[in-house]
Amino acid sequence: MAREKVNQLYKHGFRLYEEQIATYIKENYSGVSKIEFSPIFVDGDGRFTMRTVNVVPVIYDEEGNKAYLGRMIGQQGYGNYGTGNGPVLSIDSAGEEVIELKDFDADKVYDVSGYKTLPDFAKLKSNSLMDKNVAALVEKHQLEAVEKSSEGSPDIEIVYNLEIREGDYTQWH
Repeated sequence: MAREKVNQLYKHGFRLYEEQIATYIKENYSGVSKIEFSPIFVDGDGRFTMRTVNVVPVIYDEEGNKAYLGRMIGQQGYGNYGTGNGPVLSIDSAGEEVIELKDFDADKVYDVSGYKTLPDFAKLKSNSLMDKNVAALVEKHQLEAVEKSSEGSPDIEIVYNLEIREGDYTQWH
């Protein structure tokens, strides 16, 4: 029962987190045709090693090029997309889910526990870390003709992934 409850928390929290990421890209970048997400990777045993939970966002440009966010580009790392840098997930003393999404640029944390879809107040207005990551992917020609734009990519295809896997997210392709 406890494992099912934790897995449900991961699925709910990461569904909202993936939507936050996808919405930011959709509304702030032109030239993107698709964004998809890896399975939700759970690593560590939670006893002797800290449990981490991560996803890998993947962006496709209109030319069909595919690039992974949060990976090393040359010697530069851009942070992961998971519980270390993203959602705060827990179960409170009453057994209820607590899901908080961070907005580092605004220095805010949004409680989205009771929502099935991302509420407007939790949409990111800016994300400097993601912006630097996308700029580096364009500079290294992993993505072509993707640029920061208020026009966004309104026709983007978004593929959420709520499958849970044990293992190292960095090995996923």
